[in-house]
Amino acid sequence: MPAPQPFTPAQIEAALGGRYTISNEIRPGAQGSVYLARRQSTTSGVQTDDAVALKLYFASVELDRIEREIEAMEHIRHPSLAGLVEHGTINLEGQPIKFVAWQFVHGEALDYRVTGSALPFKVIACIGRDVSSAIAELWSKRIIHRDIKPPNIMLRHGDAEAVLIDLGVARHLAQPSLTAYGATWGTVGYMSPEQCRTERNLTCKSDMFSLGVVLLEALGGAHPTSRDQNRLAVGTVPRATTVNPLVPSGFATLIDSLLTVRAAFRPDPQVAALEFDRWANLF
Repeated sequence: MPAPQPFTPAQIEAALGGRYTISNEIRPGAQGSVYLARRQSTTSGVQTDDAVALKLYFASVELDRIEREIEAMEHIRHPSLAGLVEHGTINLEGQPIKFVAWQFVHGEALDYRVTGSALPFKVIACIGRDVSSAIAELWSKRIIHRDIKPPNIMLRHGDAEAVLIDLGVARHLAQPSLTAYGATWGTVGYMSPEQCRTERNLTCKSDMFSLGVVLLEALGGAHPTSRDQNRLAVGTVPRATTVNPLVPSGFATLIDSLLTVRAAFRPDPQVAALEFDRWANLF
C-alpha cells in the first residue's frame, strides 16, 4: 500500500494560498492522494465554489509522466474525460509537491458499484458508449490510456454517463517512450494481449480490449477471469452470454467483439460508441 500523505488539510490549504478548501481524502493511490476540494474564485464579482478532485503526488513519482498527462489534457475537452482545472508545484515542509486539480465528477467509481451483482444493461451500454468515445478522443491525439479499469471509470449520478479518469500511465505516441524495452504498464487482469507481450506499437484497440474486460465484469458482478492475466493473454475469456445468460445476443456480440485476441479485428472506438449508444436507447 502507498504511504499516506504526511500533510494536513490546513497545511495544503496554506500552501495553495487559500485558493482551495480541502475536504476529505477521496482515495489513496499508487502515485499520491486525491482529495475533494473546493476552488474559491470570483467571477464578475460573484463568489463561486467549484468542486475539484485535487491530486497531490508523492515526491518519488516520475514527474515526466505527470507533465505528459497535464500537457495532453490542456488540449482536450471532452464530456467523458475529466477536465483539467489547474496544476503547479507547492512547498510542503520543504518538499516540492506536484498538484493537479481536475473537474470533480459527482458520482461513484465503478469499482464501488461492481461488488457481486450485475449492473443493468442500460448502464453497461452507457459505460461502453462513453468510454469508447473517450478512447476515440485520446486516440485522435495518438494517446493510449493503458489502464482502463473500474477504479478509473466514474459513473455520474443517475448512471447515464461515464467519465474516464487518470492518464498517469498513458502512452503518447508522438513522444519518446518512458517505458524501458521489455517492460509494460497497466493493471494485471485488464491488460490486452499485446500489452502482455510488451509491444511498443500499441493502438486504441488495446484500450478497447481493456474496456471489454470491464464490461464483462459489470455484466456479471465479478471479474470474468478472477484477474488471471494469462487467460486474457491467450484469449480464453468467457463469452458475455456465459457471464450473464440474460444478456441480449446482439449486445453480447458487441461486448465480445472488444475481446478479440487480434487487435485489428476489434471495433474502432467511434464505431463501438455509436453501437453502444444504440443499445443504450433500446434498453
